[in-house]
Amino acid sequence: MKHALTASLLLLAACATQTEPATPTSGETKAEPEPYYSEYPYPGAPPSPVPSRPRSTPDDFDPSDLPAPAAGYGASGSKVTKDFLPYIDIAIDEDAANSNWGIPLEDLYTRIRIVTLDPQARDIEGTASGKYTEAPAQRNYKEESRGWLSRMMGSKEVSRALLAEFEIKKPDVKATEALFSASFSSNREQGESWSTDQSLALYATPYFKISSNTTLTAKLRMQLSDERESSGASANVMASLTNAASLLAPASSLVTYFSAPSMMEASNFLDNSVSTLFGRSITEQTVSTMAIKSWSERPILVVYAAMPDPKDIRDTSNREMLGGWAIYLDAPIVSVFTSATQPDPEGYEEWPDYRGIVGADILAFKIGEELTVYDYIFSRLDLFDRISSLNDFPEPDLARLLCTRIERGLSELGFNAADSSAGVWAAATSDQFSAAASELLLKPSTCVAMQRWAELNGIDTSAETTETIYEFEYEGDGAGEFDEPGEY
Repeated sequence: MKHALTASLLLLAACATQTEPATPTSGETKAEPEPYYSEYPYPGAPPSPVPSRPRSTPDDFDPSDLPAPAAGYGASGSKVTKDFLPYIDIAIDEDAANSNWGIPLEDLYTRIRIVTLDPQARDIEGTASGKYTEAPAQRNYKEESRGWLSRMMGSKEVSRALLAEFEIKKPDVKATEALFSASFSSNREQGESWSTDQSLALYATPYFKISSNTTLTAKLRMQLSDERESSGASANVMASLTNAASLLAPASSLVTYFSAPSMMEASNFLDNSVSTLFGRSITEQTVSTMAIKSWSERPILVVYAAMPDPKDIRDTSNREMLGGWAIYLDAPIVSVFTSATQPDPEGYEEWPDYRGIVGADILAFKIGEELTVYDYIFSRLDLFDRISSLNDFPEPDLARLLCTRIERGLSELGFNAADSSAGVWAAATSDQFSAAASELLLKPSTCVAMQRWAELNGIDTSAETTETIYEFEYEGDGAGEFDEPGEY
């Protein structure tokens, strides 16, 4: 009760001390309330630390207006007390793969491309002339060398490697590339040997189809090892990296259901090989994940790397700049069967131009090790009985089922809508179908794939009819296997 009374008294005292708002006297004007702005920034507002992007008028936006992403800490003004990744520095630009002003990538193909940022490595004229605008520091093999007495006392193996690993979801793809590797081996059995390998420009993956929920995870890893005693690990890091590279060579120029597992196996082989070589190591790794929605010419990732002196890989104060690499999404393509394109009648995008394409070339397209589109359609889809039935009795419902099944199978493999339609057309014109069955399959009214094929090739479908063209009378009591089209 006492506490309640005290609280009431305090409340009354507070109310008593409140004053009425001052009323303007004669000659004074009442202060206008500050206007409310529904959009930011309002007039006079401090600049935002993040560059604003106009969402409603992408056509008026120039990506060059944005500052280039800076590799390094403190780009946003924050203070970092310690650099826990002294040998790798990463900059990520998610807008390069997910923005309103980029080219939409859904149902198109792209691939990952890596290019060095070392101007001396990219300047053909400068390299050909043998002259540098600024003489770079060079690897000194003499300084790394050891005397014969040191080799007699024990072996030494120093290995340094920068690896880039990419994991894509929808479709599931994994690829690993070695951007740089340097090794030095010194022992009494084999003397001394050096090895250096640098990637200047490469494609980390074949083409893959972008879906509405495709994501990319990039892992950049620096592996350092200093073995002071003889071990079973190879002195030449690149021997294993070269073997892995031969396995990583894709069997198809397109990532498909059948080629993705072999890429995954080869990538794991490279990871395991490097892990074996670096039995005792320093490892630095950075991971970035982003959605892939659109394409622009800007890199999605930039990595700068430094390497320690081989005399002591623990001494981060004595590191040497290795170089930089930019990771891009390659310019998208609309078809893996043809590079020719034609303008969209509505002017929004490009369509593939299949004029001059032979169906046999499409059917011979490799989708895996010793596996082609022809093998997949006529062997893996298990359509032999239905194809035979269509050849004997060209019935529209069965033709529609075959057409839809082939299109769905090719789409599941990794082909986009246009190329799936081209695959159905190639199958329909193959030697597996009779003339009557082929004619029925090729009709635009048979299925969506053939309707799309007709639109891509400018075929007039205005006179197309969906009426049944072929009618057959079955002998017997009507209980035969052809009574119900749904059974197909």
